[in-house]
Amino acid sequence: MEGINPYDRIGYADIIEIVFENKCVEIFLCDDSCLNYTFEEVLQEAKRNGYAEGRIILIAESPLSGKVYQYGNYGNYWVEHGTTRGYA
Repeated sequence: MEGINPYDRIGYADIIEIVFENKCVEIFLCDDSCLNYTFEEVLQEAKRNGYAEGRIILIAESPLSGKVYQYGNYGNYWVEHGTTRGYA
């Protein structure tokens, strides 16, 4: 399975949920950060909140659509798992 480059932008999202172990970190984006947040920034945010190893689920949402990504399931890289319609 091909991974996503850590410095790729997630794309438009105004809410990002980072889920690992028994934690959920919710970030509300605005202005330019809605378009420029990267997968590496998500990983660093997870580490600041206690992530050490294992899987991370990332849900990046906007009012009309969203995407679900996963880190660490197949190796130390991000993969896209699916899409949503509106807020999941």
